[in-house]
Amino acid sequence: MKDLIMAIGDTKNWAFKKGYYHHSQPSTPDYYTFFQKGIIRPARSKALKIINGETDGVKEEAEAFLEQHGYYIDYLGKTQFTDNINMASGRAVEYYCDQVLIHGAMPNEAYREVLNLLLSLQTGSWLDQEKTKAQIEGRQKTRFQENGKAGKLFSENQQPVFCEFELVCQNAHAGLKEAMQGANEIIGQTELRGKLPGCQLDYLGYGDYQGGAVELKTQWDTGVDTDSPRSNSLPKDIKHPHLMQIAGYWHITGKIPRIVYANRLGYRVFEATIEQLEYALSDVIAACVRREKLMMVTENVEQLLKLCDPHFADSFVWRDVHPDVLRQAKKLAGVIK
Repeated sequence: MKDLIMAIGDTKNWAFKKGYYHHSQPSTPDYYTFFQKGIIRPARSKALKIINGETDGVKEEAEAFLEQHGYYIDYLGKTQFTDNINMASGRAVEYYCDQVLIHGAMPNEAYREVLNLLLSLQTGSWLDQEKTKAQIEGRQKTRFQENGKAGKLFSENQQPVFCEFELVCQNAHAGLKEAMQGANEIIGQTELRGKLPGCQLDYLGYGDYQGGAVELKTQWDTGVDTDSPRSNSLPKDIKHPHLMQIAGYWHITGKIPRIVYANRLGYRVFEATIEQLEYALSDVIAACVRREKLMMVTENVEQLLKLCDPHFADSFVWRDVHPDVLRQAKKLAGVIK
């Protein structure tokens, strides 16, 4: 019996049967993470298989389920779920930088290409589609000078010639060049896998550049769908959630990471200190150890969710969730019947 228990333990079935196969940056509430991994993703995978004819099921029901999760295929042929203007813009800027820095594309050519990626954005059908359309148009609207500043009145020599999206592309490119100055080769997104102290499951991340040594973050205007967008200021230091992300990479690779923040006004490059990384890594480890212990003492996802605070009222992760999906999450939490 002991050998059987040990064998079961070795398979990490306490996690795998809940759809949890590895850790990643613990930036979302435990409840949301377990709900996504244990409830939503398996159902989503099954729905896709039904649509693709890989398993039996009612195609119309599968399509309706995927629609509740904002499913679409973007310009690059990649599957997206519950997307929004800032996430799509961030992916597009990284793709722009990849094309220019890694593949040697001309900036103008790369920019025309990534505009198609931005234009392919689809948000959930239950959300305000007119607002999404206005956001996409606003991000491309020519209303800024070369330095990213806007003014109600322009002289003949200061006519607006740039849009926010183009300026962020340019500033991200410049910031990455500075962060990777002297590199013999520029390497794009890399899978990083390793072990954290005290954890049984692997930790998995995807570093943007140089094997996890350089990370890119974009900052976008608020009110982009209005005539008076407001700049999202560049931070004065590395934000803690981003420190947690790069601390995991540092632990796996041993490379001191740099992070580039870019908005329409410019960019800033930060190199994390050992003290910052150690502090952030301790938070990552604590969260991952906690999640493993929660999974070990529960038999299934439903029991697991009962032990977690869903943070329905104070976490951004629930903001754009379909009402029926949110209702399902609240039922599992025991908030509603």
